[in-house]
Parts: sequence; structure tokens; C-alpha cells
Amino acid sequence: MHIFETFKPENKLIRKYVSYYYLHVSDEQSEKNEYICYPHYNNTISLYKSHRFKYEQDHSIVQFDVESKPVQIYTPIRERPLKVTQTGAVFKIAIVFNPFGINQFSGASSLLPFNANFSFFEEQEIMLLFQTTEIQKLVDLFDSMLIKRYVKVENIYIEAALDLFRDNVTDISIDSLAEHKLGISRKHLNRLFHKYLDISPQKYRSIVRFRELMANKLSSNSDQNFSALSHQANYTDQSHFVKVCKLLTGASPAKFFNDGKVIGKEDTFWKFSQ
Repeated sequence: MHIFETFKPENKLIRKYVSYYYLHVSDEQSEKNEYICYPHYNNTISLYKSHRFKYEQDHSIVQFDVESKPVQIYTPIRERPLKVTQTGAVFKIAIVFNPFGINQFSGASSLLPFNANFSFFEEQEIMLLFQTTEIQKLVDLFDSMLIKRYVKVENIYIEAALDLFRDNVTDISIDSLAEHKLGISRKHLNRLFHKYLDISPQKYRSIVRFRELMANKLSSNSDQNFSALSHQANYTDQSHFVKVCKLLTGASPAKFFNDGKVIGKEDTFWKFSQ
């Protein structure tokens, strides 16, 4: 049996903060998957049913162990490629949050680093989640568990900056955005981004722009060349995008898109090494 499905929340409030959920199940005991997750502005909570977990620099290692308890893994905004090695059978369920989304359910404004001990769900909740592979039941469970944890976290500057980075079509500087659009200093904006998102606004915008070009390339616009796509995503020119692509992925655009693969129906784009 092998399942990989992405699915959306149904609750209107949850949909504001959660991009999608996904389920990955494989009963192949000898299976070994290695793949690369590329930089993204979302963050994720992953649940593995019976696994041992170890994190090394930019490398997440997950090994099936029938005697192990479920493990919860929090992955923050990714600035660099993350290699994931999964060995043995897999039963994984994940929540992919929109920017500033997990803050609404984490009980704190500041986020944890990737390698911190993490506990989001209670043991009884995890047991319920792992009792089913039925998508509707998982949607209902996730939605209800998140609603229970919802505590509104607000920051007008972060929310406005995220909207501007998502919608802005001009190459406005971070200084100008902070001072003229938000009415605060760049230093204050940097401090807020690190507090709430654990990333600088400059790096965040770079990832947003990169993912926008990715989305356009992988959509119905895939016949466009990189020059047109670069202009559409507000890069200075194609060479600017090539430089950023190499910086964020370690590969040229042609190699990056040729080697990667969309998994599911959302924006999960991984490079499999085996």
C-alpha cells in the first residue's frame, strides 16, 4: 500500500492559517526514500506513527521502529534545501501552515528552532489521528484539534508586510517598505520578522519571489521561458533569477525543474535521489 494525498481544511477560520494537510503511508518495510525539500515560506508540523528521529545540519533522518512512540517534528521556514531520509514503513500526517499561521495555534508569538524538542498534539489526539487513513475523518480531526488551540496572535506590521510581499509588484526596498508603507524602521521590522517568523524580511521576500516563479513555471504557464517568468516574478532579469535559484537550491533553474517532482495536488515539490 502506498498513499500520498494532500487535502484542505474545511473550517473557514482554519483555512485562513493552514495551506493544506497531507497523508503519506507506505507499508513497504524495506523502503528507503531520500528527497530534498526546497526553501519555502510555510512551516510544517509532521507526525510519524512509529519512528526514531534524528536531525543533523540540513538533514532530517526518520527510521521506522515498531517499538517507538509517535514523533512530532516542527519544520520552520526553510532558507536552505532540507534533505530527508525515510527508512522502512511510513505513516506520516502533516499540517502545512501559511505564513504567520502556526503562531495562531502555538500558544506563543515566538517560534521554536528546528532542532528543539517539540510537542504540539496530546498523546490521545495522536492516537486518534493514526487510527484512520480516511481523508474526511482526518480533516475533521485536524480542524477540530486546531480550533481548540486557536488563540488570535496579532501584529499589524507583520500582517501588512506579508500582504505587501505577496501582492507587491514593484521592487521596493526593505527600507522603503518599512518606513513609507508601514511607518516603522527597518531595524524594527527585522526584529518583528525574527520574533514571529524566525527569518529576516529580505530573506523572506526572496523565498516568496522564488516560489512565485516556481508556481508559474509548474502551472499552465510552463511553456514560458525563464526570461518571461523572471520578469513576471519581479526579478531584475533572468540572470538575477539564475543567481537566486543557485543560492536557494544549489542548482541551475533547468536542473532544478528537471530533477524535481510535484507530489500531491499542492505545492509540494521534492527532488528524489532514489
